Amino acid sequence: MPNTNTQYDRTVDIVRNAIPRMSELKIPITPSNYAVWYEYLSDSNQALRQEMDVLLSRGQPITNGEMKGLYERFLKERNEEQWIAKTALSQMVSTLMSQIENVDGHYSGFSDELSDIASSLAGDVSSKELDELMDRAMRATNSALEQGKDLKQRLSSLATEMADVRGKLERSQKEARADALTGLHNRLAFQEELAALPRFAAQDAHAPCLLLIDVDFFKRVNDNYGHPVGDHVLRAVAREIKACVRGRDMVARFGGEEFAVLLRDTPRSGCMAVAEHVRAGIERQMIKVPEDLLADELIAVTASIGGAWFREEETPEAIVDRADRALYLSKQEGRNRVTWEGRDTES
Repeated sequence: MPNTNTQYDRTVDIVRNAIPRMSELKIPITPSNYAVWYEYLSDSNQALRQEMDVLLSRGQPITNGEMKGLYERFLKERNEEQWIAKTALSQMVSTLMSQIENVDGHYSGFSDELSDIASSLAGDVSSKELDELMDRAMRATNSALEQGKDLKQRLSSLATEMADVRGKLERSQKEARADALTGLHNRLAFQEELAALPRFAAQDAHAPCLLLIDVDFFKRVNDNYGHPVGDHVLRAVAREIKACVRGRDMVARFGGEEFAVLLRDTPRSGCMAVAEHVRAGIERQMIKVPEDLLADELIAVTASIGGAWFREEETPEAIVDRADRALYLSKQEGRNRVTWEGRDTES
């Protein structure tokens, strides 16, 4: 079994020396180049290591184009915002460690914290763990700024850069859970919220409620007016649904012309009122289409809704199934109506 302390020391040594060695070899210090160099030094990718050894053995500087080629061949499949943020944070920690290496003992605590962060970054980290590591790095950097002026100029720009990287990561995480067409939460965000239903049920006085909403005969809108007009109609419906719910309740685009609403800690009478409010609001709309899409045209649509309440000790998928059955009954019985789970929706 590998010695944990040896692994830790090796990880910290790689992070500490990565930037100085890249500078010595005149390799541009970018997040993607740093990712390639870290992978090379960690000896975890033999194919990449062999190609890098060939480039280093020729006695000429490695060009940015050659580094980019290595990144695209060996690491591009990991080119997600979280990976870029992780390598950028590793790069900053490396720079910080090299900056304080020759400073007196006033920064020993800062150095220890950076070493621990570097070790954590060596393994797989979740989005939440990466966010926590960024928090720690920013707090440690700001603390060091307060302790001594001699590092202030060198560290302040790195603290700003860390804040910028973290902001980009937060935006990318938010965008990954947003529906591009309507701006609502997307199916991924809905599934995450759905997974938390048992926790909601334990915390709240009233059981969570799910509404599934389907725009009636939406295919006719696309067939008669075209998909750009259909997209405009979906955005208008999404705005109406969103206007009918409270801040912590969730509205998501479930797929196509179907939407989902999760109501938290709402009495049954309140859930019923919200569902009817949504149905009536969609029916009342006369959706004005932009002139560049369709001149002087107002479009009216209706929606069918199925509702269900979360039951103790059931899977989140079960409430979706019951709401979907109720939605099917709404369509079967003439559409433009709300149907709640009951005897006819039981399995």
